[in-house]
Amino acid sequence: MRFLRSSTTVAGLAAAAALALRADATALALLALWCGLTLLAARRGMAGEEGARIRLALALALAWRAPGGPAAALSAALLVEIAVARLTAVAAARTGTAMPGLDPHSLILAGGRGADIVAGAGLAALILWPDRLPLIASALAGLTAMGAIARASLALAVMRGMRDEA
Repeated sequence: MRFLRSSTTVAGLAAAAALALRADATALALLALWCGLTLLAARRGMAGEEGARIRLALALALAWRAPGGPAAALSAALLVEIAVARLTAVAAARTGTAMPGLDPHSLILAGGRGADIVAGAGLAALILWPDRLPLIASALAGLTAMGAIARASLALAVMRGMRDEA
């Protein structure tokens, strides 16, 4: 089963490389492979936390390919999402609190396969319709930022609830 995680990671990173190198047909095929492997891993209960890192690699490849505000905003939102996830895990470990599992189908909570599939579809749309890049990249950045804020709010609520019970 470790092979499935590594193959998902390799497909995602290869898609990022193809996106940065403007190999559009290859990038589309690799994005489809990455999304398929992500769904397969989630069905088998192996959804890892590498999804956010792969989305960050894809956003950085997009920023390399099309520098500007929307691509930079998407990269920044993904960095915030990763930082909030780390801080939430540290806070939960420090207090001994088990955080409630995030709904994997929730885009707002940036949960697992939902966020990966939307990111893959959004990047595929950017390849197919490059003139829509500002709109699509800004929408992806907004969803990602909302997910990070929702995750931080959930963590604060759980931590406050644990403190109030003690």
